[in-house]
Amino acid sequence: MKSSQAISSHPQIQLTNISDVESSHDTNTPWSEVVISDGRNRVSLISGPPGTPPDPHLHPDYNEWWINIGGITQWQVGQYEKLQAKFGDVVIAPAGYSHDIRPKGKTNALRLAVSSPNSNHDIHGVSPSRSVPIDYNLKPPNLIHTKLNSLIKANQRKSNWSQIVVYDNRNTAEIVKLGKSKTKIKKTAIHDEWWVIFKGNLDLNIKKDQYCLNLKEKDIVLIESGTSYSIDTLNDSETIAISVRGPCLLYTSDAADE
Repeated sequence: MKSSQAISSHPQIQLTNISDVESSHDTNTPWSEVVISDGRNRVSLISGPPGTPPDPHLHPDYNEWWINIGGITQWQVGQYEKLQAKFGDVVIAPAGYSHDIRPKGKTNALRLAVSSPNSNHDIHGVSPSRSVPIDYNLKPPNLIHTKLNSLIKANQRKSNWSQIVVYDNRNTAEIVKLGKSKTKIKKTAIHDEWWVIFKGNLDLNIKKDQYCLNLKEKDIVLIESGTSYSIDTLNDSETIAISVRGPCLLYTSDAADE
């Protein structure tokens, strides 16, 4: 299923810009639009104006997770204390953990919700039984809350770095930072995979088709399985993005400074 806002001139590429989807909806009412359906996931862009009521529930058979993409959103997951996520943060509710989600602040809260294609929302009204601190000393993946700014600070001396933030039976999600030096990542998509650009610009190239697509901030690009492609940084452009692919041990791409 493709978003109504999705565009691309290549049959194996789907491009969606988050700002374009936003502009097609009323900012004063809550809304949700499916932007990716890749066989493993149903990915929805969800907007909640201040005061949007919560809908606490749980999913007994799969992990649900989110990328905060605008504003501030408060989560309470299972028995853990409330947390507030900002731009680029990743939040996970493991299978069986209740989650209560509320927009905070004075602007719309925007998030990408990564659910199972056969998502079950039948178990509602589940409140946390207690509240314990989140252990931020642990390293991801599969932390309840991974803060993008904390990753940037921890790796500030590195030009290029990556960190897997979600790893389960459906997905491997990895935040990647590419410095200002020319860098190329070559891959063949084993499963459908997608990227969300947080900061900067990248070129996506499919050499055999002489196809090039420039990706900018808040773009979501879906690449169909079997596609051989490269991601190229642009000169003097520092880029941060999240890459989501099927379950695997480590990043299998070949990245090198040129």
